[in-house]
Amino acid sequence: MLLPGNGEVPESNRSRAELGSEPGSEPGEGFEPGPEALIVPVVFGLIFVLGLLGNSLVMLVIGKAKYSIGGGKRGPSSPTNIFVVNLSVADLGFLLFCVPFQATVYSLPQWVFGGFVCTFSHYVSSVSMLVSIFTLAAMSVDRYIAVVLSQKPRRCMRSRRNALASIAMIWALSAACSVPVAQHQILIDYPSGTNSTYCWEHWESRAAKRSYKVVALLLGYVLPLLLICCCYARVLFHLHKKMKNVSKKSQRSKRKSPPESTRRVLVTAENLTGHPARQINNKRSMHCDRVAADRPCRKI
Repeated sequence: MLLPGNGEVPESNRSRAELGSEPGSEPGEGFEPGPEALIVPVVFGLIFVLGLLGNSLVMLVIGKAKYSIGGGKRGPSSPTNIFVVNLSVADLGFLLFCVPFQATVYSLPQWVFGGFVCTFSHYVSSVSMLVSIFTLAAMSVDRYIAVVLSQKPRRCMRSRRNALASIAMIWALSAACSVPVAQHQILIDYPSGTNSTYCWEHWESRAAKRSYKVVALLLGYVLPLLLICCCYARVLFHLHKKMKNVSKKSQRSKRKSPPESTRRVLVTAENLTGHPARQINNKRSMHCDRVAADRPCRKI
Protein backbone atom coordinates (compact mmCIF):
# COMPACT_ATOMS: atom_id res chain seq x y z
CA MET A 1 0.00 0.00 0.00
CA LEU A 2 1.27 3.46 -0.91
CA LEU A 3 1.38 5.59 2.22
CA PRO A 4 1.68 9.37 2.59
CA GLY A 5 5.19 10.49 3.44
CA ASN A 6 6.29 11.99 6.75
CA GLY A 7 3.11 10.88 8.47
CA GLU A 8 1.05 13.53 6.66
CA VAL A 9 -1.91 13.29 4.39
CA PRO A 10 -0.95 14.15 0.79
CA GLU A 11 -1.62 17.80 0.03
CA SER A 12 -2.81 17.80 -3.57
CA ASN A 13 -1.67 20.58 -5.83
CA ARG A 14 0.11 22.30 -2.97
CA SER A 15 3.40 22.55 -4.84
CA ARG A 16 1.59 24.05 -7.81
CA ALA A 17 -0.03 26.69 -5.63
CA GLU A 18 3.24 27.57 -3.93
CA LEU A 19 5.01 27.91 -7.28
CA GLY A 20 2.29 30.23 -8.51
CA SER A 21 2.24 32.39 -5.36
CA GLU A 22 5.51 34.18 -6.02
CA PRO A 23 5.43 37.99 -6.12
CA GLY A 24 4.01 39.34 -9.34
CA SER A 25 2.26 36.13 -10.34
CA GLU A 26 -1.12 34.57 -9.72
CA PRO A 27 -1.58 30.98 -8.55
CA GLY A 28 -1.39 28.57 -11.44
CA GLU A 29 0.01 31.03 -13.96
CA GLY A 30 2.91 29.82 -16.07
CA PHE A 31 2.25 26.13 -15.43
CA GLU A 32 4.26 23.95 -17.76
CA PRO A 33 4.08 20.15 -17.32
CA GLY A 34 7.45 18.49 -16.79
CA PRO A 35 8.55 14.85 -17.12
CA GLU A 36 6.63 13.96 -13.95
CA ALA A 37 3.38 14.73 -15.77
CA LEU A 38 3.91 11.49 -17.72
CA ILE A 39 6.12 9.41 -15.43
CA VAL A 40 4.06 9.70 -12.24
CA PRO A 41 0.70 8.70 -13.80
CA VAL A 42 2.38 5.69 -15.44
CA VAL A 43 3.92 4.59 -12.13
CA PHE A 44 0.63 5.14 -10.31
CA GLY A 45 -1.13 3.15 -13.03
CA LEU A 46 1.22 0.20 -12.49
CA ILE A 47 0.67 0.41 -8.73
CA PHE A 48 -3.08 0.47 -9.30
CA VAL A 49 -3.12 -2.58 -11.60
CA LEU A 50 -0.69 -4.70 -9.57
CA GLY A 51 -2.31 -3.78 -6.27
CA LEU A 52 -5.78 -4.51 -7.59
CA LEU A 53 -4.76 -7.91 -8.95
CA GLY A 54 -2.68 -8.89 -5.90
CA ASN A 55 -5.26 -7.99 -3.27
CA SER A 56 -8.10 -9.51 -5.28
CA LEU A 57 -6.18 -12.79 -5.59
CA VAL A 58 -5.50 -12.84 -1.85
CA MET A 59 -9.20 -12.44 -1.08
CA LEU A 60 -10.12 -15.05 -3.70
CA VAL A 61 -7.67 -17.64 -2.35
CA ILE A 62 -8.80 -17.18 1.25
CA GLY A 63 -12.45 -17.29 0.17
CA LYS A 64 -11.93 -20.55 -1.72
CA ALA A 65 -10.02 -22.08 1.19
CA LYS A 66 -13.06 -21.63 3.42
CA TYR A 67 -15.21 -23.72 1.07
CA SER A 68 -12.64 -26.46 0.43
CA ILE A 69 -13.21 -28.01 3.89
CA GLY A 70 -15.62 -30.89 4.16
CA GLY A 71 -16.75 -31.24 0.56
CA GLY A 72 -17.72 -27.67 -0.18
CA LYS A 73 -19.01 -26.76 3.26
CA ARG A 74 -17.97 -23.48 4.70
CA GLY A 75 -15.18 -23.91 7.23
CA PRO A 76 -14.30 -21.60 10.11
CA SER A 77 -12.08 -18.66 9.25
CA SER A 78 -8.91 -18.33 11.28
CA PRO A 79 -8.16 -14.95 12.89
CA THR A 80 -5.07 -14.66 10.71
CA ASN A 81 -7.10 -15.00 7.52
CA ILE A 82 -9.59 -12.42 8.75
CA PHE A 83 -6.81 -9.92 9.41
CA VAL A 84 -5.22 -10.59 6.01
CA VAL A 85 -8.55 -10.00 4.26
CA ASN A 86 -8.95 -6.77 6.20
CA LEU A 87 -5.53 -5.62 5.00
CA SER A 88 -6.57 -6.35 1.42
CA VAL A 89 -9.82 -4.41 1.83
CA ALA A 90 -7.93 -1.39 3.18
CA ASP A 91 -5.47 -1.54 0.28
CA LEU A 92 -8.27 -1.83 -2.26
CA GLY A 93 -10.00 1.20 -0.75
CA PHE A 94 -6.84 3.24 -1.14
CA LEU A 95 -6.22 2.01 -4.69
CA LEU A 96 -9.75 2.67 -5.90
CA PHE A 97 -10.51 5.99 -4.23
CA CYS A 98 -7.11 7.68 -3.90
CA VAL A 99 -4.52 6.58 -6.46
CA PRO A 100 -6.41 7.64 -9.62
CA PHE A 101 -7.09 11.14 -8.30
CA GLN A 102 -3.61 11.64 -6.87
CA ALA A 103 -2.05 10.66 -10.20
CA THR A 104 -3.73 13.63 -11.87
CA VAL A 105 -2.11 16.11 -9.47
CA TYR A 106 1.13 15.87 -11.43
CA SER A 107 -0.43 16.08 -14.88
CA LEU A 108 -3.22 18.66 -14.49
CA PRO A 109 -2.69 22.32 -13.58
CA GLN A 110 -5.61 22.39 -11.13
CA TRP A 111 -8.05 20.18 -9.26
CA VAL A 112 -10.97 19.27 -11.53
CA PHE A 113 -12.91 16.69 -9.48
CA GLY A 114 -14.84 18.98 -7.14
CA GLY A 115 -15.00 19.47 -3.40
CA PHE A 116 -16.53 16.11 -2.45
CA VAL A 117 -13.84 14.06 -4.18
CA CYS A 118 -11.17 16.33 -2.69
CA THR A 119 -12.42 15.67 0.84
CA PHE A 120 -13.41 12.04 0.35
CA SER A 121 -10.20 10.86 -1.35
CA HIS A 122 -7.96 12.28 1.37
CA TYR A 123 -10.25 10.97 4.10
CA VAL A 124 -10.19 7.45 2.62
CA SER A 125 -6.42 7.69 2.27
CA SER A 126 -6.04 8.46 5.97
CA VAL A 127 -8.53 5.78 7.03
CA SER A 128 -6.86 3.11 4.86
CA MET A 129 -3.44 3.99 6.24
CA LEU A 130 -4.59 3.73 9.86
CA VAL A 131 -6.55 0.52 9.22
CA SER A 132 -3.45 -1.12 7.74
CA ILE A 133 -1.27 -0.04 10.66
CA PHE A 134 -3.76 -1.11 13.34
CA THR A 135 -4.36 -4.43 11.58
CA LEU A 136 -0.64 -5.20 11.55
CA ALA A 137 -0.54 -4.45 15.27
CA ALA A 138 -3.53 -6.74 15.87
CA MET A 139 -1.83 -9.51 13.89
CA SER A 140 1.25 -9.24 16.11
CA VAL A 141 -0.95 -9.62 19.20
CA ASP A 142 -2.65 -12.62 17.57
CA ARG A 143 0.73 -14.25 16.90
CA TYR A 144 1.78 -13.60 20.50
CA ILE A 145 -1.35 -15.30 21.84
CA ALA A 146 -1.00 -18.24 19.42
CA VAL A 147 2.67 -18.93 20.22
CA VAL A 148 3.41 -17.73 23.74
CA LEU A 149 0.00 -18.44 25.31
CA SER A 150 -0.73 -21.61 23.33
CA GLN A 151 -0.98 -23.81 26.44
CA LYS A 152 -3.02 -21.39 28.52
CA PRO A 153 -6.78 -20.74 28.74
CA ARG A 154 -6.29 -17.29 27.25
CA ARG A 155 -5.79 -18.93 23.87
CA CYS A 156 -9.60 -18.98 23.53
CA MET A 157 -9.26 -15.27 22.76
CA ARG A 158 -8.19 -16.32 19.24
CA SER A 159 -11.71 -16.85 17.96
CA ARG A 160 -13.47 -15.72 14.82
CA ARG A 161 -15.86 -13.61 16.85
CA ASN A 162 -13.09 -11.72 18.64
CA ALA A 163 -11.22 -11.18 15.38
CA LEU A 164 -14.30 -9.64 13.75
CA ALA A 165 -14.85 -7.46 16.82
CA SER A 166 -11.24 -6.28 16.58
CA ILE A 167 -11.73 -5.42 12.91
CA ALA A 168 -14.84 -3.39 13.72
CA MET A 169 -12.96 -1.48 16.42
CA ILE A 170 -10.05 -0.83 14.04
CA TRP A 171 -12.31 0.67 11.39
CA ALA A 172 -14.22 2.76 13.93
CA LEU A 173 -11.03 4.13 15.49
CA SER A 174 -9.47 4.84 12.09
CA ALA A 175 -12.59 6.64 10.88
CA ALA A 176 -12.73 8.76 14.03
CA CYS A 177 -9.04 9.68 13.91
CA SER A 178 -9.36 10.76 10.27
CA VAL A 179 -12.24 13.19 10.81
CA PRO A 180 -9.88 16.22 11.09
CA VAL A 181 -8.53 15.36 7.64
CA ALA A 182 -12.01 15.58 6.15
CA GLN A 183 -12.68 18.83 8.00
CA HIS A 184 -9.56 20.63 6.80
CA GLN A 185 -9.11 19.27 3.27
CA ILE A 186 -10.97 21.84 1.18
CA LEU A 187 -11.00 23.53 -2.20
CA ILE A 188 -9.27 26.88 -2.43
CA ASP A 189 -10.23 29.16 -5.30
CA TYR A 190 -8.20 32.00 -6.76
CA PRO A 191 -10.69 33.78 -9.06
CA SER A 192 -8.03 36.04 -10.55
CA GLY A 193 -5.75 33.19 -11.60
CA THR A 194 -5.78 31.27 -14.85
CA ASN A 195 -5.73 27.89 -13.06
CA SER A 196 -7.60 28.74 -9.94
CA THR A 197 -8.81 25.65 -8.02
CA TYR A 198 -6.68 23.63 -5.60
CA CYS A 199 -7.40 20.78 -3.19
CA TRP A 200 -5.54 22.01 -0.15
CA GLU A 201 -5.20 21.16 3.53
CA HIS A 202 -6.14 24.32 5.36
CA TRP A 203 -5.86 24.87 9.13
CA GLU A 204 -6.86 28.13 10.77
CA SER A 205 -4.51 27.51 13.69
CA ARG A 206 -0.95 26.23 13.42
CA ALA A 207 -1.10 25.00 17.00
CA ALA A 208 -4.12 22.83 16.19
CA LYS A 209 -2.38 21.45 13.13
CA ARG A 210 0.77 20.60 15.08
CA SER A 211 -1.26 18.98 17.85
CA TYR A 212 -3.11 16.79 15.37
CA LYS A 213 0.11 15.81 13.59
CA VAL A 214 1.74 14.82 16.88
CA VAL A 215 -1.28 12.77 17.96
CA ALA A 216 -1.48 11.12 14.53
CA LEU A 217 2.23 10.29 14.65
CA LEU A 218 1.97 8.73 18.10
CA LEU A 219 -1.27 6.87 17.49
CA GLY A 220 -0.60 5.83 13.91
CA TYR A 221 3.10 5.04 14.04
CA VAL A 222 4.98 5.10 17.36
CA LEU A 223 2.57 3.12 19.56
CA PRO A 224 1.75 0.43 16.94
CA LEU A 225 5.46 0.05 16.18
CA LEU A 226 6.27 -0.45 19.86
CA LEU A 227 3.45 -2.98 20.22
CA ILE A 228 4.59 -4.93 17.16
CA CYS A 229 8.22 -4.98 18.31
CA CYS A 230 7.29 -6.12 21.84
CA CYS A 231 4.99 -8.91 20.63
CA TYR A 232 7.42 -10.35 18.11
CA ALA A 233 10.33 -10.01 20.54
CA ARG A 234 8.37 -12.10 23.04
CA VAL A 235 7.54 -14.64 20.34
CA LEU A 236 11.21 -14.98 19.32
CA PHE A 237 12.31 -15.28 22.95
CA HIS A 238 9.69 -17.97 23.59
CA LEU A 239 10.68 -19.98 20.51
CA HIS A 240 14.38 -19.70 21.36
CA LYS A 241 13.69 -20.94 24.88
CA LYS A 242 11.68 -23.89 23.59
CA MET A 243 14.39 -24.88 21.13
CA LYS A 244 16.97 -24.87 23.92
CA ASN A 245 14.74 -27.14 26.03
CA VAL A 246 14.27 -29.53 23.12
CA SER A 247 18.02 -29.74 22.50
CA LYS A 248 18.66 -30.41 26.21
CA LYS A 249 16.10 -33.24 26.25
CA SER A 250 17.62 -34.83 23.16
CA GLN A 251 21.09 -34.70 24.72
CA ARG A 252 19.80 -36.38 27.89
CA SER A 253 18.13 -39.16 25.92
CA LYS A 254 21.35 -39.76 23.98
CA ARG A 255 23.31 -40.09 27.23
CA LYS A 256 20.87 -42.63 28.72
CA SER A 257 20.59 -44.87 25.67
CA PRO A 258 23.61 -46.74 24.19
CA PRO A 259 25.04 -45.48 20.93
CA GLU A 260 23.51 -46.65 17.68
CA SER A 261 26.61 -48.67 16.76
CA THR A 262 26.48 -50.56 20.08
CA ARG A 263 22.81 -51.40 19.58
CA ARG A 264 23.51 -52.74 16.11
CA VAL A 265 26.32 -55.01 17.42
CA LEU A 266 24.08 -56.39 20.17
CA VAL A 267 21.23 -57.10 17.78
CA THR A 268 23.58 -58.84 15.33
CA ALA A 269 25.11 -60.97 18.10
CA GLU A 270 21.67 -61.95 19.34
CA ASN A 271 20.62 -63.04 15.87
CA LEU A 272 23.82 -65.06 15.33
CA THR A 273 23.84 -66.87 18.68
CA GLY A 274 20.24 -67.08 19.77
CA HIS A 275 18.51 -67.92 16.52
CA PRO A 276 20.19 -71.37 15.89
CA ALA A 277 19.55 -72.47 19.48
CA ARG A 278 15.87 -71.55 19.18
CA GLN A 279 15.60 -73.51 15.92
CA ILE A 280 17.10 -76.65 17.56
CA ASN A 281 14.75 -76.41 20.55
CA ASN A 282 11.75 -76.01 18.25
CA LYS A 283 12.71 -79.11 16.24
CA ARG A 284 13.34 -81.11 19.45
CA SER A 285 9.94 -80.20 20.85
CA MET A 286 8.25 -81.25 17.61
CA HIS A 287 10.05 -84.63 17.80
CA CYS A 288 8.98 -85.13 21.42
CA ASP A 289 5.35 -84.75 20.46
CA ARG A 290 5.63 -87.79 18.23
CA VAL A 291 7.28 -89.98 20.92
CA ALA A 292 5.24 -91.89 23.48
CA ALA A 293 4.35 -90.11 26.69
CA ASP A 294 6.28 -92.60 28.87
CA ARG A 295 9.55 -91.72 27.17
CA PRO A 296 10.48 -88.22 28.28
CA CYS A 297 12.56 -86.11 25.96
CA ARG A 298 15.68 -84.33 26.92
CA LYS A 299 15.87 -80.65 26.25
CA ILE A 300 18.95 -79.20 24.69
